[in-house]
Amino acid sequence: MSDLYEEFGTMIEVSPGLTQEYVNRALTKWFGETATFTHWEYVSETGKGDSYLSEVIRIKIYGDLNGTSKHVQVVLKTIPKNVCRRLTFRSHDFFRNEIIFYEKVLPELLKFQAKKNILEPFDNYTKLFLTYMDGVNDVICLEDASLEDFGSAVRQEGIDISHCKVTLKSLAKYHALSFAMRDQDPKTFNAIKDLIEEEYYHPRLWDWYQKFWYRICGIAVDAVVKEYPNTIYADKIKEFAVPERYKDMIKAVEDQTNGVLSHGDCWTNNFLYKYVNGTPVDAKLIDFQLTRCASPVLDLSFFIYACTDDKLRQAHYDNLLQYYYDSLSTHIRNLGSDANKVYSKETFLAEIKKYSYFGLAFSFESTPFIVLAPEDAVNMEMEGDEKKNIDDFWQMQPFKTKEGRLREANNVVHCVDRGFI
Repeated sequence: MSDLYEEFGTMIEVSPGLTQEYVNRALTKWFGETATFTHWEYVSETGKGDSYLSEVIRIKIYGDLNGTSKHVQVVLKTIPKNVCRRLTFRSHDFFRNEIIFYEKVLPELLKFQAKKNILEPFDNYTKLFLTYMDGVNDVICLEDASLEDFGSAVRQEGIDISHCKVTLKSLAKYHALSFAMRDQDPKTFNAIKDLIEEEYYHPRLWDWYQKFWYRICGIAVDAVVKEYPNTIYADKIKEFAVPERYKDMIKAVEDQTNGVLSHGDCWTNNFLYKYVNGTPVDAKLIDFQLTRCASPVLDLSFFIYACTDDKLRQAHYDNLLQYYYDSLSTHIRNLGSDANKVYSKETFLAEIKKYSYFGLAFSFESTPFIVLAPEDAVNMEMEGDEKKNIDDFWQMQPFKTKEGRLREANNVVHCVDRGFI
């Protein structure tokens, strides 16, 4: 699929479930009038190293509406065709989670929001065009936000304060929906949260993740020991980066005391930004494959350690926490609930202290991927049709550069200095 705008007359080659009738229904729903699928065109790929659990391309899907040709441009996300890759990375589990999110969870949150008269509603997501799920040919098709001038930041660079604020505001608006809905309609909230399954930190997944956990912990220790030898930071990371920490991650995701329907994977690739004169003015959240019900601090702490660098944290960390909480409490109030009652500032700061280690530990995985140049991205092509260990393919090595080591080591420094670990 290398030629721009290559045409295809059927979508069955994408997934056998995408029959003419199936796509007709999706087009009809999208345009609000009877539509008949005619063809689709390949537009472009996404960047190498930007997607590990899916295969992602941009396409245009055309339909005939009473003699008039119309199209929708979408991002087409398909489960890997390679059987070994699909089984090794449990691709269907993640597709199922995201499809349930878009089909059942998000609509209920938006339905709740629609009953309120809100000036700034949560609209920081990409609209769903269609999904298909059978465990082998899963598809998620979303509107292409680049048509609204949303694009990706450069993942290799820590984002600046302007990016941070629009991202945190988007997360706060999203999290506020859960707090207000749980307060005002707990029955519906509990029903939708129970549809979501934990796909990363769970006792059943330790065998799947164990070898890779040892690898990424070793990389984190190597970074700190080389950059901060014979310091408390080196001592602390050796105490922290151990197999038992995975059990703490499980405890964190299981704690629903102040649980919201969270994003789950707040690294740079999963935010799209709209710019005016080079400044980000809005953000959209994408990729809800790791969505869960847990403290909002899990999203926030991972965002901090995956997306910002030490210089930004030194200058703005406390202000960013304040900005997030102010945005969250404002939107909770706008939705008709008392922020002090459902999630007070004191409770928020207590959870920052309690759960910021989560973002640090998750960054052991994300930081090596973030700093990789596109040409060094992990090759996801696998041979065979049997499940293997993820460590056989995600063979990350210690950081090659001082800059890369410091990106991780300074996360540790921040956590130690703040008393989080």
